[in-house]
Amino acid sequence: MKVIDNFLDEGDHVILKDILMSNTFPWFFNHSKIKGSKDLFDFQFTHIFYVDHKINSNYFNCMGSLLGKINPHALIRIKANLNVMTQKQITYKEHKDQKFKCKAAIYYVNTNNGYTLFKNKKINSVENRIVLFNSDESHSSTNTTDCKSRIVINFNYF
Repeated sequence: MKVIDNFLDEGDHVILKDILMSNTFPWFFNHSKIKGSKDLFDFQFTHIFYVDHKINSNYFNCMGSLLGKINPHALIRIKANLNVMTQKQITYKEHKDQKFKCKAAIYYVNTNNGYTLFKNKKINSVENRIVLFNSDESHSSTNTTDCKSRIVINFNYF
């Protein structure tokens, strides 16, 4: 696992953050973060940029600066997640990104008191930070209680 702060040039980060946090960016409601969950608070909004070997979003070009630095050989999925704030922080169930081994990355769009937990290693949500890891590493995440949303972009690739 590798954590890199200030991953993008500041200008590229601000452009991407402004797009994802605008009131015109299309977010889609998912009834659960983890398939099959019955927990009432286990939901999120997502935007899938790439899946099933094809571009799935008119906003795919916004990923250019990130993809240029990650430099994947092949994409599996790019998905943005938006978790809304609650008065009490929620830790979601542990999961693996894929059922097979590939590379994964989480890019933190905004700073908040949410985090990603890998076993006993806590990665705080700091904007323009990325964590690179293997997709078969179990991890969990939280929402936020100190701003309106926690936004990350998740990459699975070879």
